[in-house]
Amino acid sequence: MDGVDPAQARFLEFASAELDRAYRLAGLLLADASEAEDATQDALVRAWRSSGSLRDASSFQAWFDRILVNVCRDRLRRGRRIRFIGLDGVAETTARTDPFKRVLDADEVVRGIAGLDVALRAVVILRFWADLSVEDIGLRLDWPVGTVKSRLHRALARIRADLEAGGEREVIA
Repeated sequence: MDGVDPAQARFLEFASAELDRAYRLAGLLLADASEAEDATQDALVRAWRSSGSLRDASSFQAWFDRILVNVCRDRLRRGRRIRFIGLDGVAETTARTDPFKRVLDADEVVRGIAGLDVALRAVVILRFWADLSVEDIGLRLDWPVGTVKSRLHRALARIRADLEAGGEREVIA
C-alpha cells in the first residue's frame, strides 16, 4: 500500500481480519442485518479515529469489540426513541431475508436472548457465541469480572424463567 504509513497499514490489516466477525456480533446484538452493517461501519470509523489509544496490537480484537458493543448500545438506546412507520409489504420481505431475524426467530432460547436488555444480551452472546471467558468479556465491556458473572447469571435466569413461562415476555432493546 503505497502512501500509507506502517501504523495505518497495520490497523487496516487487523480491521479487515475482524470485519466479518464484528458484523455477526453486531447482528446478534442488534437483531437486524442493516443495523449491524451500520454499527460495524460506525465502529470501524471510531476505531480508526482512536487507533492511537491501542497500546498492544495483540489486544486489537478486545479493543475493537469494546468499541463495537458501545456502538450497538448507542443504536439500541436511540432506537427506543425513534419509531419507524412500516410500509405495507416491506416488513414481511425484510423479515424473510434478514439472516439475524431468521436465526432469532428460529430458536426459543435464542428468542429469549433477544428479549434481554443490551447489557445482558452482550454478556450472553460474548460468552456463548464468541466463547469468551468472563475475564475476556470484562475486558471488552470494561466491567469487573464480578459484574460480568452477576449479569451472566441474571441473563441466564431470565432466559430460563421465560422458557418455563412459555416465552411470553416482550423484547427489550
